[in-house]
Amino acid sequence: MKKADVVAENRFMYKNPFELFGLPISIYVHQATLDERYVEMMKDLHPDKFNGEDAFMKKSAEQISAYANEAYQILRSPLKCADTAIKAKDWKLPNEETTNDSILLMEMMELQDMAKSGHDLRPFYQDALVQFESALQEDSETKTLAAYARLKFLARLLGSIDATAN
Repeated sequence: MKKADVVAENRFMYKNPFELFGLPISIYVHQATLDERYVEMMKDLHPDKFNGEDAFMKKSAEQISAYANEAYQILRSPLKCADTAIKAKDWKLPNEETTNDSILLMEMMELQDMAKSGHDLRPFYQDALVQFESALQEDSETKTLAAYARLKFLARLLGSIDATAN
């Protein structure tokens, strides 16, 4: 790869992970397609291909490779995809610490009680993923951000349940 090509590839560092891999903004990333595009990208950009090159080339390849690795890991996680999808839409991530949504607050209390009683909350989490994706595809910022708040709460609740079980 020539120096001009590496400089041109540096523009990838300004793309969101969906753009980087040419994928639609969604929390349901097709993993086989992602894997295929990642491998193809790394064939050209892996820093080992730049041994013997000047410092600029080597450093650029390392930076691009690191960014591609990070983007790849993000797109392998639906929850990280949700964060990234909101950012890719140029919407502001809501404050995760508080909510003024009284309906969500009531649901949170009910779900916490259900968790204490030993109920499996994974179906609620799966439902939250579906609601988020639906709102995202509608391109409804309000609905997407509300679904995001619910999704993040359920992820934290499931995480705390898993932590206490171990």
